Amino acid sequence: MEIEQLTEHENVRQRENEGFRRWYLNSYFDVILWYKEDHKTFIGFQLCYSRNNNEKAFTWTKDYTSNRLVSDSFFEKGVSHMSTGILKGEGGYIPEEVIIRFKNESNIIDKEIKELIIKKIEEYNKRIDK
Repeated sequence: MEIEQLTEHENVRQRENEGFRRWYLNSYFDVILWYKEDHKTFIGFQLCYSRNNNEKAFTWTKDYTSNRLVSDSFFEKGVSHMSTGILKGEGGYIPEEVIIRFKNESNIIDKEIKELIIKKIEEYNKRIDK
């Protein structure tokens, strides 16, 4: 497997009263980071993985953690263009290969935030493994 570093998407739509978002992506991952309006205080993330094959989205904030399957209703109906995915169903355990790949391909993300993302994934896996 070739390593493909994430790049930052520069034109992220920002919504009023929803804080500040940064978005990183490559052919396998989408990583959205959420900050307070000050653009500095980190408050959560969504790590979408396996973008083109049974995509899943792991979401964490101080108040919420989940791993969900991503459904693209257009794709499921045979339409060739992708639209915004809909989170549905439990995504289950996040494979170690995903964690390793994220570690290797996310050098652009601030080290402390990257480590927090990995920590939250590992905590989630331990919780559902029982």
